[in-house]
Amino acid sequence: MSAFAVAFRPLFFVLALWVCVIPRLAQAQPQDTKLSIELWAEAEAFRSLASINFLAALRSMSTPEANLQLAELGVLLWQDDAGSDDWSVFFRHSLINFVASGDQVETVAFQHPWADIVLLTGWARSPTDNRMQIVTADMVMGSVARGAKAPFPTGLAWMNEKRYAPDAVGVLNAATTTAIASVEASKTGSPFADLGEEGRQAMVAGAALQWMAHQATVLPLFDDQAKARATRFAWNEIIVAGQRGTLDNILPPNIPVRLLKAVDPALWSTLEPVAYIESGNTVVSLFASSANPDIYAALTLRGDKSVAEIIDFGFYSFSGFINKDNQ
Repeated sequence: MSAFAVAFRPLFFVLALWVCVIPRLAQAQPQDTKLSIELWAEAEAFRSLASINFLAALRSMSTPEANLQLAELGVLLWQDDAGSDDWSVFFRHSLINFVASGDQVETVAFQHPWADIVLLTGWARSPTDNRMQIVTADMVMGSVARGAKAPFPTGLAWMNEKRYAPDAVGVLNAATTTAIASVEASKTGSPFADLGEEGRQAMVAGAALQWMAHQATVLPLFDDQAKARATRFAWNEIIVAGQRGTLDNILPPNIPVRLLKAVDPALWSTLEPVAYIESGNTVVSLFASSANPDIYAALTLRGDKSVAEIIDFGFYSFSGFINKDNQ
């Protein structure tokens, strides 16, 4: 284990409890509370470290057998030899989902709502120090987790919904979360049980296509086109104003700036682009927090090639959509 992993694993463990325990508690499934907190903290510690240094995270919290499975998945998903950087990008915006069952191997899902894919990992106690570690890994498509049958649909389902984009991704992720939690709690049968090796390979190939589709939705933000330039300019203004507490100087009066001023200034620098959508004269850009992927922001501009203005801006949480489903 590297010195980096030894030094930072306890720190990430503590930060996991502080930063991300609220989204996890949104899942109203009966489970062992002590085990749930431990498993959540270990999984978030892995996610946080993997988002910075994937190989260090493997050395710290994964078995050689699981490392091999992740390496094989990486070749299929990222189309390169190692894919450690790609895995880090994946974990930066992945959500944790599990039901602590008390079984010998616990299943922890790392859901990437923006690509609509899910990394399913098995966790078991190490025989040396009794801490939880990854022992198995597999990638699945969100649509299959929600019950889709072969031939598996590809593409970003949330972008095809007739909803405002930040609502669409939240609603679809809530459906994925509920479906996976239901399987883990043994309330429903696993949609992956009867796929076979060919079905599994097709699903991983579909996940790879969806990852590429997700990456493609971000690229136009960096084009030298008027709307993309206006969006980047507006976003930079919002970031600075958010950190300084001066959002009322740039946002339209219909937006509740008082609530936005309550956002921790440190959060603004963790927001990263995850989607850019143009529709007619309207542009919606979405930004997710790498520190707490449960939180994301949506910026909407409207205008033509010469002038574009902010018409909406706000924060969302994936756990908020799960809470709505449970009410």
